[in-house]
Amino acid sequence: MTGEEVTYADLRFTTLEKSQDQELQTARAKDSLSPSSCWRLATVTLGVFCLSSVVAAGVLAAKFILVCRLVREKDENFTLQKAIMESLNQQLELLQAQNSNLTETVKQLASSRGHKCIPCPENWLQYGEDCYYFSKEWKTWKESKAQCSALESRFLKIESKEELGFIMRSAQSYSSYSFWIGLSHNGTEGPWLWEDGSAFSPDLFQIQRASSSPFLDCVWLQGANIGTARCGEYKFCICEKVVDPAAVERVSYLDRD
Repeated sequence: MTGEEVTYADLRFTTLEKSQDQELQTARAKDSLSPSSCWRLATVTLGVFCLSSVVAAGVLAAKFILVCRLVREKDENFTLQKAIMESLNQQLELLQAQNSNLTETVKQLASSRGHKCIPCPENWLQYGEDCYYFSKEWKTWKESKAQCSALESRFLKIESKEELGFIMRSAQSYSSYSFWIGLSHNGTEGPWLWEDGSAFSPDLFQIQRASSSPFLDCVWLQGANIGTARCGEYKFCICEKVVDPAAVERVSYLDRD
């Protein structure tokens, strides 16, 4: 074998070896980029992303629930505080009305014809020498009139601005109650008359009429408001009567002692 043949054989072997190495590297590269490998990588990446999304969603949900709870608690506290304030305001108004009524009563007692006291029945209010009863039973206008008669009194008849002021202040202490008084008329064209037959003077107060219906023929009083309603409706009523002269004389006799 000549030297040229040896050199050619070595060169061919070297070339064959390099070709095999390149084919091996190409095969390895193909194996590394095979579909199964790509799918596994994509699966892992997607799993990590999903897990991160779930964790983030959980955190956001927890924060949202916390915020909702805080907002609800604030709303409940605000509603409770508002209810308490309204209740306190109502109690304050009631106490102010009662205090005004008591002050007026004391003034009238102090100046009533030199007597220390003008007695009225229990649960009746005194103004001057008259006693007033604010009923606590709902009745029609006619039933209220009968109730006043049963109490040996009459339906309320307002005869002065001063008496009207006392009645309105006293009525305010009964919250939103409306009371029948002894004023009515027959039909829309008839005059307003008190129960004793005397005519009503518009100078005393104005009657707020809901409409021109002939059925609105009886008068009620609610605080500082005076209006009309059907006599068959149910309301409270106000009765009045003059103090028993015998009781006044008895108190006067005790004062002399």
